[in-house]
Parts: sequence; C-alpha cells; structure tokens
Amino acid sequence: MRRLTPYLFVLPAVLFLGALLVYPVVLNVLMSFQDVSAGNLLGGAEWIGFENYRAAFADEVFVDAAWHSVTYAAVSVVVQLVAGTGLALFYAQSFPGARALRSLYMIAYAIPVVVSAELFRWLLDGRSGFVNWVLGTRDVFWLADTSLALPAVIGIQVWLGVPFVLVSLTAGLVAIPREFGEAALIDGASAWQRFRWVTWPLLRPVVAATAVLSTIFTLKSFDLVWIATQGGPAGASEILPTLAYRLVFTSFLFGKGAAIMNVIFAVLFVLSLLYLRTDRRTS
Repeated sequence: MRRLTPYLFVLPAVLFLGALLVYPVVLNVLMSFQDVSAGNLLGGAEWIGFENYRAAFADEVFVDAAWHSVTYAAVSVVVQLVAGTGLALFYAQSFPGARALRSLYMIAYAIPVVVSAELFRWLLDGRSGFVNWVLGTRDVFWLADTSLALPAVIGIQVWLGVPFVLVSLTAGLVAIPREFGEAALIDGASAWQRFRWVTWPLLRPVVAATAVLSTIFTLKSFDLVWIATQGGPAGASEILPTLAYRLVFTSFLFGKGAAIMNVIFAVLFVLSLLYLRTDRRTS
C-alpha cells in the first residue's frame, strides 16, 4: 500500500489532465473522420473516412494557408535567431547598463499577445498609425494590403519572439567557460575567430533547441494573426490555425476543421520529438 500512496496523490491531477487534454485530442481525431455539421454535432454524424483530409489537401485555400504558415514560421524563426544571437553576443559584453537594456527586451515577452496585437494594429494603421508618421508616408495600410499583411504579421511575431531567443542564448553563453575564450585570445585569435571556433560550437546545440521551440511557438500561433488581420485581406495572411478556426466557427465544417487541426498537431508532434532529441544531446 505504501508503494501505491504516491500514485494515489498524483491520480487526481492525471485524471484532470486526461479530461482536459487527452479527451479533446481523441474527440478531434474521431471528428475528422466524420461529416460533422451544426445539425449533427451532438450525434448521428456519418463516417466518411479520409474524405475530410482529401478535401482539405485538394482545397487551394488550404494549400495557400499551408504555404503562408511555412513562410510565416521560417522567416520569423530565422530573423529571431539572427537578431537574438546578435543581441545575446552584444549584451554578453561588460558595459554600463547592459543588464538594464537586456531587461527592456523582456517587455515584449511579458506583455500578453492580445495587447501586443492591438498595439501593433494602432502602430500600423494606414491613416493614423505611428509607423506611417515616422516614415513620412500616407495611406500605407500595412495590415490591409494583400502584399504587406503577411510581412507585417511576421514583423510582429519577430518582435514578440526575439526576447525568448535572447534569454535562451544568453543562458547558453553564460554556460560557456570564460577560460576557453581567454585561451584563444592569448593565442592571438580575433573576435570572429573566437566566435567561429570557440563560442559557436558550444552554443550551437542551444541554438538548435531554441530554433525548434521557436518554430513550434510560431506554427501554433493563432491569437496574434487573428487579432491583427483575421487571416485577411482576401486570405493574404491566412495560416492553418486561423483557417481551421474559420471553418469550424464560421462555416460550421467541423470535420474539415478538425482534419486541418490534426495536420497541425502531427507537425507539432514531430517537432516536439525533434526538440526532445536535440535537448537530450544538449544535456
């Protein structure tokens, strides 16, 4: 009985998480194989196999949203990594105010996404936005132009994601023994050579783990895009999470929306396994 006591204490939390997480996932998978609509949501839906998946992959809107998701994640993560690495290396130097300046970057990470999205809607407003005022331009509708909406949303995501990269890579830099860099400096290595042959090889596992995590965070991003553009204009910034939301809560195509969410879940699951493998190597 004593051996079972710890498990009995944990059992309520396990049951709660199972009801909160496992049940919706299983229900979503089952729903993706059914023709579920508003009329048969509570029961009686017809089983149609992989028809929802075939319909989704054959839909040009899905293909465009998938391409937007890949572009959104790839560009955002690359820019975040480049900017975050540069800032981490810069603030790793000892100079007055370094810690205070580094703390300022955490403001973006501390502010709720909803607040940040609404803030940027005002900053990027075509008529009275702060960005147009600074640039001296007029009637540039950053979030309402089909050619600018996706880049604008990517820019917002970069602003939100750089602090996470900065903190992660700063922790990685702190873990590198200073003796390695000092020994290279004594041997006459330049700043670039010290980074290339000393810092980067030791920092690379942290960068890889951070890249995978940032990709996961970006691919599942819904609130930012939905508040900023709702996937518009004309689907120019539509990504898979916003498309699935629109199908379920606007068109009431629950089965097709569930199929798209399962595709997202599968991609995130693979990325999570990749992160665990990378994190194990880092450890």
